[in-house]
Amino acid sequence: MLVAFVSVCNSPDKSKNAVSLVDSWMLQPFEKDLTVFPILENDTVTEFFCPVLKKPVKWQETYVFNPAAVVKDGKVYLLLRGEDKIGLFGGTSRIGLAESNDGIHFTKRPQPVLYPDNDEFLQYEKQGGIEDPRVAESEDGTYILMYTAFNGELAQLCVATSTDLINWKKHGPVFEKTNLEEYQNMWSKSGAIVCRLVGDRMVATKIDGKYWMYWGEQDIYLATSTNLIDWEPVMKEEKYGKHFTAYTGVIGK
Repeated sequence: MLVAFVSVCNSPDKSKNAVSLVDSWMLQPFEKDLTVFPILENDTVTEFFCPVLKKPVKWQETYVFNPAAVVKDGKVYLLLRGEDKIGLFGGTSRIGLAESNDGIHFTKRPQPVLYPDNDEFLQYEKQGGIEDPRVAESEDGTYILMYTAFNGELAQLCVATSTDLINWKKHGPVFEKTNLEEYQNMWSKSGAIVCRLVGDRMVATKIDGKYWMYWGEQDIYLATSTNLIDWEPVMKEEKYGKHFTAYTGVIGK
């Protein structure tokens, strides 16, 4: 059974049984390594030639944050969000890549690996950019990157694929082909594909013949796919009405 856990504000149960229940599933203990803190910082010097603005920009001048980690060839890679000072709401975001031999000391590539370009997807990414990477791996070794495209008005969950974490192919909004028209142009973010651990690989896994993804910003929703590119929101009928809303809950048995 797959279970989604969320944080709630409530008075903690300090009983012995409650502590034992928490300990039984937690990944612990975690301790901050203050000798390497932070592991990555913003960069006010390195420039990237933006193909949209047609000029150099300091693409990680303001922030470096929101990373997604993946293990490849014995190294830990971070797909990170870098933000400049140009664009709406403070800056335009792009996805960079850093690598580490020990998961603590990281080296960033000087140039972003995924960014707004003069392509068919610019309408989703202009001004705001590309942010919030979430990565999984398919069984054939293809990396599936769920990311948020923001054009200053609408954030949309999009997908890109790569075989080497450096060269990415964009596929556009994940709900673009859904039969549910209200989801084709709705605010959507943060997609995490359900995976299983295979060695050191997090591999996207099918449940009842479909891939599953949790997504959403304030509420958590579900979607399914047969190809990891095109996704369909999982729906349920409201108890007191005939309209449908995206389903939140537990999948699998």
